[in-house]
Amino acid sequence: MLSGTYIYGMDRKGRVVMPAQFRSQLGAPFVLTRAPGQCLLALSAPQWDSLVNRYEHSVLFRGYYLSSAVECPVDDTTGRFLIPHVLRDYAELRPMDEIAISGIGRAVQVAKRTRWEEHLSTGEFPSLGQLDLDLDVPRPVETQPYRQRVGRPMGLPVIECRGRMHGRAVRRLAGTLLKLLEERPPVIVLDVRDTGETQPAIGLVHALTRPQRLEQNVPIWVVSETELPADDGVIFFPNLEDVLWRLEDLRPRSRRRAKRTEPDLNSPDPEEVEA
Repeated sequence: MLSGTYIYGMDRKGRVVMPAQFRSQLGAPFVLTRAPGQCLLALSAPQWDSLVNRYEHSVLFRGYYLSSAVECPVDDTTGRFLIPHVLRDYAELRPMDEIAISGIGRAVQVAKRTRWEEHLSTGEFPSLGQLDLDLDVPRPVETQPYRQRVGRPMGLPVIECRGRMHGRAVRRLAGTLLKLLEERPPVIVLDVRDTGETQPAIGLVHALTRPQRLEQNVPIWVVSETELPADDGVIFFPNLEDVLWRLEDLRPRSRRRAKRTEPDLNSPDPEEVEA
């Protein structure tokens, strides 16, 4: 959740600082476009791509947001980014003006300080309309390079995934699953809670591994806080706690099987009975 307001001066070239707290969530470059109320809106690249895909047929979106959107690189040393002339003119930002950079929950608003203070005094803030309902800024980890690791708590393979699940990440994850399927474990746990672009990626992973999963009859337990594509042999859990409880439910059965195979020390020896 993005929150807080920071005041910075814009230099003569139209550059202003993006706070470190916001940069870590927006990533670099991020997308800057205009917003109602003569303000600007900063979004992460994955977030912007999602909106473009959703509203690609919307004349309003293309004409208002898409037509003015630009990618903004960020200087690693100073944290400054350049606001293009067309957006500076729209928001009436002038060199040496004080700029309010505000976290508005799921995006970052950039506005002239006097305009921001006017909104505060009147209690009337510009609305993004339907777009405001669809904004979903990924957490920092969801925009980072993909990485994964395999552990074996309780002897079961667990794949923990983090970062953006692009095409190469999908192939890597599918390859790891196929190798683990060859071991024929009772279950494979896949934790994708800290990944970005997860829904389409998991659908591809399902398709790439489906024949082997069904052949080996190994269930995949996927831990995800969001709804993902369903598939045969795949069970979803919202958190690891539910996975642990499910494993606990399975343990008494294995104990009973083990108990039946252990010799009863109080029973007579078969040879003694026959004698």
